[in-house]
Amino acid sequence: MDPLIISASVALGIGLAIGLERERSQAADGSSEAPAGLRTFALASLAGVASALLSAALVLPVMLLGAALLTAVAYYRSAGRDSGLTTEFALLLTLLLGALAASHPALAAALATVVVLLLHGKSFLHHLARREVTREEMSQALILATAALIVWPLLPDRYMGPLDAWNPHAIWLVVLLVLLAGAVGHVCARVFGDRLGLPISGLFGGFVSSTATVAAMAVLSRQGEGRVHGPVAAALLSSVATYVQMLVLLGATSLSALAALALPLAAGLVVIAAFGGIWLWRSWHEARGGSAGVPGGSIFDWRGAAVFALLFAVLQLVGAATQAWAGNEGLLALSVGAGFADAHAAATSIGAMVGAGKLAPPDAVWPVLGALTANTVSKIVASTAGGARFAVPVALGLVLSTAAAWAAAWLLRLG
Repeated sequence: MDPLIISASVALGIGLAIGLERERSQAADGSSEAPAGLRTFALASLAGVASALLSAALVLPVMLLGAALLTAVAYYRSAGRDSGLTTEFALLLTLLLGALAASHPALAAALATVVVLLLHGKSFLHHLARREVTREEMSQALILATAALIVWPLLPDRYMGPLDAWNPHAIWLVVLLVLLAGAVGHVCARVFGDRLGLPISGLFGGFVSSTATVAAMAVLSRQGEGRVHGPVAAALLSSVATYVQMLVLLGATSLSALAALALPLAAGLVVIAAFGGIWLWRSWHEARGGSAGVPGGSIFDWRGAAVFALLFAVLQLVGAATQAWAGNEGLLALSVGAGFADAHAAATSIGAMVGAGKLAPPDAVWPVLGALTANTVSKIVASTAGGARFAVPVALGLVLSTAAAWAAAWLLRLG
């Protein structure tokens, strides 16, 4: 098909989609005379694509200026009934999207879809901003955005320090992943409510510290008036997070290390996810409460993320020194020792060493699995605080998932 026809068709679709949403929204609000509707938006988008396709360079700016003047007049006339600027800005954006469709129709269509979603979600977004999101959550969301969009790009992406052990860019990425996981877990708990809130909180709590999550669920199981399925599901799902985060962090630090460990970790992930799914199903049928969301509060644990990053940096330094002095055998002992505290940091440190060319990918398998095994022991010990009804199913899922990871690694070695 002629690219010009594609661009014009996309522009027309953009105008019709945004115009239809505005038309229905204004009709629902009781507006008898709207400043812009279906036809206006369609014409604006077509004017944009036509202006972009014309050879004269000033056509599009002139068209945009004219649309802005007409929009200002329309706003002045309707300000008494509706002081908002949403429709007026949407009209100008529609003209620009129509112009963008002349050169990048796919991008223009995608942006138009986002615009329609934002316009259509007016009630939900207003309710979310005014009633659901607390001041503390907003402040922490801004902190997370600052850490991701301002701090991280400015950090040097190279190894430095003693024994060239530290990469500030990679260390901060670990911090961002931990913070983001906590934020996602908080949002899910707010959305899905108390029936699924506990398992979801356990899943995303595992991204920060699965051992701490298991210990917390063990305490809850004793206080839950006989309800043990939810805490067990949360504890098992926190180990799902352990495997997922190990895979993500290995991929972030070294794709070759990820390739060497993908099958063993995936085997363990499948087993623990199956156990977690079974207990999640039981928790769903055990719960008899409502589905109201959990109250607002802190969306992530920045102290836990800072401690994790510090541990990761220390392990990178100690790992580099151990390998320099004792070789890979000493690295295995170090990983096992560190795994009792946190398997994520140990695995990420090993992956960073592979990424830096200090360790061959096959040599990373046994230290990472050693750290995973030591961490499993820590979780089993933590689960005993919940009594036999809690500890036995948690320990069974943990042992079988770890065994599956080791079995997959041995099969790879034999193959």
